[in-house]
Amino acid sequence: MDIISGILLAFFTQWSHPDHPPVKVNHSELNDAETTLGIRFPEDYKAEVLSVGLPSPTLALLEAIDEREADLHDLSGLYAPHDIIEVSTGWWKIGMPKNLIAIGNDSMGNKFCFDIADLRGDTVASAPVYFWDHDFGTVELVGASFLVWIGNYVEKWSAGLTYKDF
Repeated sequence: MDIISGILLAFFTQWSHPDHPPVKVNHSELNDAETTLGIRFPEDYKAEVLSVGLPSPTLALLEAIDEREADLHDLSGLYAPHDIIEVSTGWWKIGMPKNLIAIGNDSMGNKFCFDIADLRGDTVASAPVYFWDHDFGTVELVGASFLVWIGNYVEKWSAGLTYKDF
């Protein structure tokens, strides 16, 4: 996928402090994680994180979701490829379903994930994103794709808000 949507950049611009730029990710790190886990990350996810990096949203996102009563789980951060391996395999040992690959977390340590079943094949264009609640053991679909999921944080409900507002 050569076309970058710009959704992750919009997320960074709105919810992250510019003094803390996104952590860069390179192809070899993603390839290593794919090989280790035996999966293929979705092309839309790879294109965004390779182009933008991994943003670190401020607490403004959590506060805005709460204040505006948005029907969203807060996103505290996205994992680097080596963390995807460590977090996923570690949480598998203590209860996360083994079909989930954790790519990020909320402020309570719950995980945003891809399902391994969606990550099979030579190329995966996009895949749904799920939210795994470690307290209740529930899995919930939160986006039909990575772009849709991240796009939820920069939709109309958050118009006019930025990291500066809280």
